[in-house]
Amino acid sequence: MKLNCTLLLIAISTIVFAQNEWKPGYILKSQQDTVWGSLQNKNYNENSHAITFRTDENEQPSTYLPDDIYGYRFKEGKFYVSKYVDSTVGRIFLEYLVNGELDVFFYQDQTGDNHYFVKKDNLPLKELKYKDKFVRKDGIRYLLENNQYKGLLSYYTKETSGIKKDITRLNNVNHKSLVKFAKKYHELSCEDGNCMVYGKNLKRKIFAAIHHGSLFYTGRYSKESNTSQDSYISVKTYFQQFEQSEKLFTFIGVNTFYSKHLYYPYRIGIPVGFEYINPKKGFSLNGSYSLDLASFFIINNLGGGINYKSGNLIIQTKCSLVINLVNFDMVGVSPLFGIIYNIR
Repeated sequence: MKLNCTLLLIAISTIVFAQNEWKPGYILKSQQDTVWGSLQNKNYNENSHAITFRTDENEQPSTYLPDDIYGYRFKEGKFYVSKYVDSTVGRIFLEYLVNGELDVFFYQDQTGDNHYFVKKDNLPLKELKYKDKFVRKDGIRYLLENNQYKGLLSYYTKETSGIKKDITRLNNVNHKSLVKFAKKYHELSCEDGNCMVYGKNLKRKIFAAIHHGSLFYTGRYSKESNTSQDSYISVKTYFQQFEQSEKLFTFIGVNTFYSKHLYYPYRIGIPVGFEYINPKKGFSLNGSYSLDLASFFIINNLGGGINYKSGNLIIQTKCSLVINLVNFDMVGVSPLFGIIYNIR
């Protein structure tokens, strides 16, 4: 069991984050020239550098660079346009968060850092600088807060007095805060209220799940000479983290274990961690990592397996390695089966 589970996790880890999904949408060869078909949805960074497109399943896919087309858009999701950023980044596809009186754009670089930009009809594309940094003075290390983004937003919205307090209160730069800010500015500055073309939907997906599994202890963790087994039921709630990846979810749950041990038949686990869940229909791979709060973070779990999605329901099988973080010793392996439901 231990060997088979280990081999499964190694195989999954090499390909799980490379899974891509075909979604309906279109490319914009120019601002008015639209070609419908399917787009290959990749991670944020890959989406900013190229898009793979086909008009139907029987056609050989074509890959378009930011120099080739005006942009592209998924039917029920992201909207990208080709923009020149600067001499370092060059021309890339920026994702529209808001297309209105104040345009807001986003892209994620190769290191996973998020970058946000604003633009108006009469003002150029500018990045919102918001990352704090540490500086050293007289041998003491200080945190230097970066508020450049507030000055830029003030300048780009200076003709609308009702938005000044919102800039002062803006302490975080992320999808949610910028979309909320840009939409309010749009409402205050657009006379007829109908000039917004696009505003990204930031509703997070939430999943509820129940799993049943077994934990096979090995070596010195076994109550018997070779191996022993605990059964458990797990209930979890998953929260989408779309600012890092649309396929990344954090979760928290409760595990109830049952053992044949005479003195400790029941125990509780509280897993917290993150899981990769591909939302595409049909079969896909999953991967997860968690720590157990009930063990004071000593026990951690690395898992992977297969999902099958139909509608709002995901059927999941997974196999996990359970490791003691104190000495990085193998505790055991844990196969499980469960159901995940998209409640939002």
